[in-house]
Formats: sequence, structure tokens, C-alpha cells
Amino acid sequence: SSIAVKDFVNHNWQWSEPKVISAPETDNKNSCLLPEKVRGRYVILHRMAGKEIAIDYLDDLSDLQNEGAWLEKEQSIGPRKGHWDSLKIGIAGPPLLVDQGWLLLYHGVSEIDFHYRVGFMLLDRDDPGNVLYRSPYPILRPTEEFERIGDVNNVVFPCGAVIVNGTLFVYYGGADKVVCVATAQLKELLAQIR
Repeated sequence: SSIAVKDFVNHNWQWSEPKVISAPETDNKNSCLLPEKVRGRYVILHRMAGKEIAIDYLDDLSDLQNEGAWLEKEQSIGPRKGHWDSLKIGIAGPPLLVDQGWLLLYHGVSEIDFHYRVGFMLLDRDDPGNVLYRSPYPILRPTEEFERIGDVNNVVFPCGAVIVNGTLFVYYGGADKVVCVATAQLKELLAQIR
């Protein structure tokens, strides 16, 4: 679905009719568009079949309005065996453009304890399927009672992030019951990459 910027700003909620962008039998979620085109193309991140981040490129978003025009997973980034994100991963909202590339926050689930944690990747600015760096450890994990006990226990599930004056604000759900925010200094976070 989409809406004209003018209508959005004026709270005139004239959204276009929603379109399905995956085959009906496909479990697909955690999707977003990159905030700007890459090499003249739109980039869609999503999660097909529940375990990995899929990446598709489109010349025109209207291509998805054609009957049977589904996302197909041109590239993907998968879980890592033996790590904190070994069972499945998914995006935490649109990546943020930083000097080094696209900063992508993501959730990862361990096949050992099934806890949801948050990590980050740095994707190549011109080829988002190329992972330049991936955090070896989570940057956020369920430690507080409101993250450990709720509708689904032991979950920190990021939903979006912004950078304001050098501070990264990560908005996330705790135990599928509360909405939270965590902060980090962007410079300190990105210093891990060196």
C-alpha cells in the first residue's frame, strides 16, 4: 500500500489498495524498503520461509501490482550455526545509512535457548546483499523482568531505529507485552567494526 506525501502530512488517510507481494502459500514477514534506491533500484528486505533475511531488487514498485508478480529472494543472509543467531533472523526495520554503509539491526533466535536477541550488520552501500560486518555478540538481550516475562518470555524484538545527534535509539518489544527503547552511542557501536 502507499500514500501520497501530501495526504500523509495532512492526515488525509487515502492509502492505495494493499497488494500481496508474495505467493499466497509463502510465509513472508519482517519486510521493509531501503530508504533510498541502490544503483537506481528499489531494495526490499523481507523474511521468507521463516529463517533468513531475503533481498529483492525492483526497477519499479508497480511491478509487484501485476498478477503473480511475487518477491523471489534474489539474495539472502542466513542464521549462523553455533552463534546467538543460529535458528532464525529477521530485520528490525529499515536499515540506516551511515558513512560505512547500511546499518541493519536485526533479531536473532538461538537454537539452544530460543531467546530473541538483537544484533547488527553493516551492509555494503551499493550491494546490500554483501555483509561487511556482523556483530559476533548481541547488542541487546532479554535481561529485565519486562523482557523476560510476558506474553512470550525472553524476547527483545526490535521494530525500528533512528539516529539523533549521534545517539542510536532502538525501539523494541519486550516479552511481546511492552514497548521499550534502548540507546547507544553510534560511534561506540560502529567502533566494533574496526
